[in-house]
Formats: sequence, structure tokens, C-alpha cells
Amino acid sequence: MSDQAAGLRARLSPAAVPLRVLGEPGGDALGRALATLPAPEGRTWLALGEHEAGISPVGWLLWVDTTRLDVADLYRRLKLAVPAGRPRVPVLCWLHDSRGGTFFPALDEESARLLDNLGVTAARFLGIELIRDPTSWLSRSSSKVRASAG
Repeated sequence: MSDQAAGLRARLSPAAVPLRVLGEPGGDALGRALATLPAPEGRTWLALGEHEAGISPVGWLLWVDTTRLDVADLYRRLKLAVPAGRPRVPVLCWLHDSRGGTFFPALDEESARLLDNLGVTAARFLGIELIRDPTSWLSRSSSKVRASAG
């Protein structure tokens, strides 16, 4: 294939839902996470990196490693990746503990407060709604997911 976009289109099947992943999931953690994320209407998720071009994502996922929480970096990633001027964008805030390999671990009080502050700031300045519950996020993103099927 002569260009990057053609290569991306070739690997995108009609049953795949493009999902932009912001952050740095390590090892096979992203694959395990996507396997547990409810698949819309029997489809599968196709993870796109932060800088992959050629395919517009249907959904957004912010990868948060709770063992090395850096909210300034997370905010910067959101600001650079999510297009400005769009109506409120629901972004799934995926929590992962890289030490224990667990998804959505219990947060200590300070980490929970920092993530809450990130959510408020992202909503106020970027029009991004950070959602921690995958089911709630999917229901808010479902119209775009259905539209991508056609």
C-alpha cells in the first residue's frame, strides 16, 4: 500500500469500531481491557493510537495508569487529541493499576480528587466529559457507534 491511510483502511473491517486511545497502555493490557469493554451490537473495538491518522474515531478512551498518575500529562493528551469546537465529547476514563494488572482499582483519596479535578477542568475548558463507567460511556456514544456501521 502506498500510503498510511490505505493501510489503516485495509485493517478496518466493517465489524470494527475505531476507538482512539490516549495514553500509554503497557504490554497486553490494552487488549485485555478492550476484551472486557462491552462491544456495541456484536462488533469489535479497533484501537487507534494517539497519532494515527486516516480513520476518524467513533469513541475516545483515556488510559490512566493509577500507579503513576500524572494529571498534567493526561490533560495535555486530551487537549492535543480531541478536536476543538465539537459538542461535548464523552471520553471513557479507563483506570489501570500497572503493578497489579487490575482494571478500575480502588483509588486513594488524593488520586480520586486529582481525577475529579481533571474531569471538571476537561469539561470546563475542553468540552470533554470524562466518564468512568464503560456502560454509561457506551450509551452516550452509541449513536456514533451505530452510525459507523453504515
